[in-house]
Amino acid sequence: MAVKLKAIYYINQFYAGIGGEERADAGLTMFDGVRGPAIGVAKFWKDEMEVVKTIACGDNFVNTESNFPEIASAIRELVDQVKPDVFIAGPAFNAGRYGVACARVCDYVRHELDVSSVTAMHHENPAVSMYVKNNLIVATPETAAGMSKILPRLAALALKLARGEKVGPAAVEGYIPTGHRYNELHEKTGAQRVVEMLLAKLGGQPVATEIPIRTFESAPAAPPIADLGSTLVALVTTGGLVPKGNPDGLRQAFSTTYGSYSIEQLEFIPSGDYESIHGGYDTTIVNDDPNRLAPLDQLRSLAALGKIGGVWSRLLTTCGIGTNVVNGVSIGQRMAVELKSAGVGAVILTST
Repeated sequence: MAVKLKAIYYINQFYAGIGGEERADAGLTMFDGVRGPAIGVAKFWKDEMEVVKTIACGDNFVNTESNFPEIASAIRELVDQVKPDVFIAGPAFNAGRYGVACARVCDYVRHELDVSSVTAMHHENPAVSMYVKNNLIVATPETAAGMSKILPRLAALALKLARGEKVGPAAVEGYIPTGHRYNELHEKTGAQRVVEMLLAKLGGQPVATEIPIRTFESAPAAPPIADLGSTLVALVTTGGLVPKGNPDGLRQAFSTTYGSYSIEQLEFIPSGDYESIHGGYDTTIVNDDPNRLAPLDQLRSLAALGKIGGVWSRLLTTCGIGTNVVNGVSIGQRMAVELKSAGVGAVILTST
């Protein structure tokens, strides 16, 4: 009977069943066999490969720099013990802390322990720009609603890595392009291929360039404020601060809109009347004192001293976690219309 290939799988505290945001500080835990998404991935391997160990860690704990040496040491010891053929993490979708954890652990295992690794997440996850150059990151939808679509692709690429097979181009294998370019032989010349692409484009057929060039939108910096003492200043936050009970039903993540709330009669934002609904950080200290997130008390002091012209009468708020670029632009544009129509000249934008 053939010996099975072996995999180690990394997930966060949520997928391990340890807990939600309240357990984001949980340390490294190891389980025999499969947990969370590893269950779905492993079924595609049949009897060729198995997950020997699943390891889990709280998103806050793993992303605290001082904790990583401890995590790295434990993973090294486990890899020495198991001698896996591949290391897998995620999928993280568009969860920022989870994505960074998955990518960093995979990068460590590949670079320091010489074990092939693969993770998966949405292309807008902040971990992609940090780690994609030297790591395989399978592209996923934005949320876990796409789990069933991505697990077969992640499983297939992990099995190929475990077998030691050559990994093909990103468009074929389904990972996010790394930016590396390699020469290869083709049965047609570049001239032939470009003419075929042109004819296909003219004929309304789908066309994909062989050398995609990624571009980034640039935004000019705002001009300096000439006289802050006569400028109306507004408070805007992506930290999810809303009146108690979230009366407008704003989303905890993946926002599509924002809230606008009157603070005209307030000298400071009182605890108990406001709360943060943000789904991506521990909101305890903000709920204890909302002015830590939206410093109305400090702006009132500056206005009283004549340092600023005044504080706008409304607080604008949304949740930044997981919000895609399209929705982010739309929210920002709608906020800008409201701010400009009120004569606001400067904005204090706070996040988490």
